[in-house]
Amino acid sequence: MRTDYVIPLTTKLASYVEKLEQDKDASTSAAEAKAIEKELSKLYKQQAELNTFDEKLRHYADQRISLDLDDGVKVNYGKFGDLLAEVKAVVGKDA
Repeated sequence: MRTDYVIPLTTKLASYVEKLEQDKDASTSAAEAKAIEKELSKLYKQQAELNTFDEKLRHYADQRISLDLDDGVKVNYGKFGDLLAEVKAVVGKDA
């Protein structure tokens, strides 16, 4: 997942941010620069979130967690902590 999704997305996001920064520097109107700045702010937050997710994902990938289908969804889902969405809805508050 990390090499198929996270790393390529990080690269694309960084190149898009770089392009927007160049567009902002080259913009002639204040309204255009403000719109680009707003988009950049959103992208910076997304980059930070993606970097945090990547660190968590790398940590769990390095652990080489084994899954046993006989354990069921609750047990296997719980092995990944807060990495997965809605973990508390699946395993309960004990996650």
